[in-house]
Amino acid sequence: MKLKLSIRKKFLYGFLLIFTIALLLLNAVISNMLYKNSETIIKNDMVSFQKYSREYVKQYLLLKNLTENSVFQKDGERLVQELSSNLIGNISLYNEEGLFLYEAVGDRNEYIITNTNPSKIIENSSNEDVNLALQNKAAFTINLIDKRTWVNFSFPVFINGKSLGIIRLSKDYSALFEANQRVLTSLTVFTLFLFIAIFVFSYILSNKIVRPLSDVQKAFTDVANGNYETKLVVETGDEIEELTNCFHEMKTQIKENITTIETEKLKVIQLEKSRREFFNNVTHELKTPLTTISGYAQILSDKDFNDPQFLAKAAGRIKTESDRLHQMVIEVIELSKRDHQEIKKVDLTHIIKQSVEDLQVKATKYEMKITSNVETHLLVAGRENKLRELLLNLLDNAIKYGDKHSVIHIVGIGNSEEIVLHITNHCQYLSKQVLEKVFEPFYQGSKTNRVEKGSSGLGLFICKQIVENHSGTITVQGENNLVTFSVKLPIWQQLGNIYE
Repeated sequence: MKLKLSIRKKFLYGFLLIFTIALLLLNAVISNMLYKNSETIIKNDMVSFQKYSREYVKQYLLLKNLTENSVFQKDGERLVQELSSNLIGNISLYNEEGLFLYEAVGDRNEYIITNTNPSKIIENSSNEDVNLALQNKAAFTINLIDKRTWVNFSFPVFINGKSLGIIRLSKDYSALFEANQRVLTSLTVFTLFLFIAIFVFSYILSNKIVRPLSDVQKAFTDVANGNYETKLVVETGDEIEELTNCFHEMKTQIKENITTIETEKLKVIQLEKSRREFFNNVTHELKTPLTTISGYAQILSDKDFNDPQFLAKAAGRIKTESDRLHQMVIEVIELSKRDHQEIKKVDLTHIIKQSVEDLQVKATKYEMKITSNVETHLLVAGRENKLRELLLNLLDNAIKYGDKHSVIHIVGIGNSEEIVLHITNHCQYLSKQVLEKVFEPFYQGSKTNRVEKGSSGLGLFICKQIVENHSGTITVQGENNLVTFSVKLPIWQQLGNIYE
């Protein structure tokens, strides 16, 4: 999937947006602060001018012995000259009705004009301050004239409670506002340089952050495409490194899960194969005795048949095959059963002793002998009936395929982890190929090696199932004319804890 906007771009665009907004807000705040400061300076100047002007007019009246009614009309020209000279600004006089009387320009004190020709500064200025002064209020306005900043301050003059008129000061404050503008410009330039430095740092930082994330993204893509051997090395000491560690754990877990799934799949395939083979073998093994029985039955059903000797032979064969068929059916049924007997502590020594006693008679019948050398109190966790079946099947197998006049020897020893049984008997030489198949269902080996006929071929297969269900192992080894079956089972303390 194509990314709409990468993390790096989001990071840089976000920083650019935040910085731009911050720069605009900072400029607005500082501009407002500088303007307010300028207003405060101007206001303080105007208050001082107002006090000075009133005192000056008051003293002028006393010195000249003039009345309040005629001072602005008679001596207005002199007043504006002296005030303009002292205050370094343009001074204008208005009567109490707001009519312009005189004006003195600060840099040309000798030039006096009347109300018929006001200066350009007065003409282009707002008269808002004069209008407020007519309402007995002191006020000033800030005007931009010919790229210069002028302040017009007007206030009414009262002496002894009588209004003399309005005095207006027009003063150039361009230097103050230009200084403010220089401060604002310097601050803006400094902020821009700071922005560039921070932007470069942010770009480097974003690369440092995004590069490992890009590596992580590539690694995830590789894993998604089935490449579980991809390597990812990130050493940032932060959350990205933790994410990398989690990625490795996830990759390992996925790989293990896939391996487990594949293993289980192979097991299922093998199980299905074994099931089909088992079914085919069962079908074949059941069909063989049935074919024999059916053949003899057809012959005996012939009305013209009259052979007592063959009849006796047929009856024996039918009984033998019927017994074999019956035994086979019982063993197949046993295989299909689930043993629900409770797991408990079992004395394997006692079971071995009983099994040896039970099969000693059968061994004697074939001129064999069973001996044992078993330690006492060999304790395992298991199902007693299944363990007895295991011992009986192994000993019975040793009798069936053993040599006459031979000894079957069983050894049982234990250690801190497991119990080991060895059952050894003499028999004809068995090849490696035969030994590899002895635990397969229905495998019977060479029939010429048996001292007893009628085996179903399921005995050792059942033994293997019992041992594996008890978390143990069973193996077979052959050397010369000796065959040894070895069984290993966990001791009670180890396996018992699992079941408890």
